[in-house]
Amino acid sequence: MTAEPFEYPRRDWPSNVVLVGPRAWDPPAEPPRWLQEIDRPVVLVTTSSEFQDDHRLVQVALQALADEPVAVVATLPAGDPAAMRVPANARVERFVPHGLVLDRAACAVTHGGMGATQKALAHAVPVCAVPFGRDQLEVARRVEVAGAGTRLPARRLRPDRLLAKVREAIQLREGARRIQQAFTATGGPSAAADAFETRLLHRELPQKLPS
Repeated sequence: MTAEPFEYPRRDWPSNVVLVGPRAWDPPAEPPRWLQEIDRPVVLVTTSSEFQDDHRLVQVALQALADEPVAVVATLPAGDPAAMRVPANARVERFVPHGLVLDRAACAVTHGGMGATQKALAHAVPVCAVPFGRDQLEVARRVEVAGAGTRLPARRLRPDRLLAKVREAIQLREGARRIQQAFTATGGPSAAADAFETRLLHRELPQKLPS
């Protein structure tokens, strides 16, 4: 569920591997009123839905971007939004469908999760990835290698460094758009269904039906 160039380009994919792009889904929802009232570029900040003590990414992002001409929307599904010190240009929620925010975003600051990162790129939004562990370090590297954003290791996370990386990422919209176009070109869900039918279901059918 990805595509080149976010997946490292290669010429020797075996025939049983099919790249069908990410499945970026949000629950149906109307944009909240406060989101509709934002009149400046938006920076989305996301953290993992599984606890990994990455709430400091939100707090550092709020501090780093407090004086920037942007609106910060942060989601903290595994933390406590009420514990955050929130500047005037920011809002912290436990959950907001990311697609609603990404439609207006100039950049997404993510923990490097594959889902959040590919969803941003599917909206042609460049990413500043701050990986904390698991597969996130590799996802962040792919963002950087593909020219669709920047990478900042969590151990180096400081407001000044994050601000510099966000400013750099915002300039990489063209790289993010290139990945969006590649994701779209895979064919999406219908291509995935076709791949299952041709490579799995048809293979299981007997060559000749019994009489």
